Amino acid sequence: MDGRTCPLVVVVEDLIFATKIRATAASLGIPVHQVRDASGLTAALEQRRPRGVVVDLSLAGDPIELVRIAAAHASAPTVIAFVAHVESELAAAAHAAGAHQVMPRSRFSTQLPAILQSVANREIEA
Repeated sequence: MDGRTCPLVVVVEDLIFATKIRATAASLGIPVHQVRDASGLTAALEQRRPRGVVVDLSLAGDPIELVRIAAAHASAPTVIAFVAHVESELAAAAHAAGAHQVMPRSRFSTQLPAILQSVANREIEA
């Protein structure tokens, strides 16, 4: 893998949760690139062509647009979104925008190692 590619791009603002994702990924040997907004996501999709994109739906602004951007990209990453369990309308909107999986934050957190490995091991189309 060259210095520009990265199996996983995460869009998350919460520093504690971002640290948890990065630490878990590092323990599994999975490179992760974190971005905080749509312009960062667009650049990462073009430059790094990730296998997966993780979007925190509690982001300020329009997190659904981030899901749309990732889901529509030519590199066809797996898009996983997580949200507070009480945000059922936001979860439905993320599915409609193209997320492959939308899950409660608690489930994402407890299944994080398996989720990261699944996305990192996904075969990408040439």
